[in-house]
Amino acid sequence: MHLESASSDEEVTDDEVDSNVWSEIESESDGEFLEDHGIIEQVTLTSEDEKGNEFGKRVQKDLIVPPNVVVRASKSGKSSGEKHHTFLNEVLRPLVGNKFLLFLDSWKTQADLTKFRAVFPNQDSQLLIFPKGSTGYIQPQDLSLFRSWRFIHEKIEHYVHINQTEMTISDRQYFINIHSIIHNQLSAPQFKNLIKNGFIQARITNERIGQIEKPKDVCFKF
Repeated sequence: MHLESASSDEEVTDDEVDSNVWSEIESESDGEFLEDHGIIEQVTLTSEDEKGNEFGKRVQKDLIVPPNVVVRASKSGKSSGEKHHTFLNEVLRPLVGNKFLLFLDSWKTQADLTKFRAVFPNQDSQLLIFPKGSTGYIQPQDLSLFRSWRFIHEKIEHYVHINQTEMTISDRQYFINIHSIIHNQLSAPQFKNLIKNGFIQARITNERIGQIEKPKDVCFKF
């Protein structure tokens, strides 16, 4: 596949776009990533929508929420202790048993063991906090999954801009849909080794894995 600019005769190839996207990717905390791109999609309220930190009835009526996304409103657009509790209780808890280890960085709203124990009182569940400044080196998701997540997001937005697709990329429903799609794609079996590779790079496991498939080869080759 190649992308062609409507305002120029010059073609932009996948590899050129890939290079530009990867050059813009910088390491950030998983807390910050979730705030901007995460599984819990936080939507900033407008004056018409404001009602505490909840959506108004009109918004709730029109909002379409896919089953793999949890959506919460926020006046500030920032994450909070309340939103982190939502993540632990509504996103993580249905996916784990009594015995598991959760890796998080030192972002203040998620590093409180008391908040973790409020949702997971069983002592077989453990919370491991990475030291400040170490996220880009030893946080498994930051080394693998989140980079691919950003890559797919950038790729779709590039396509929208270059092809002048009629789509409002600042729209609330767009952000909900885009994260649902990306989550769906990266949940495919082809990316199992990609996600595992983050744990290998962080030296949390020395498991041997097979070929690592990347989104640019699986999702964007037609």
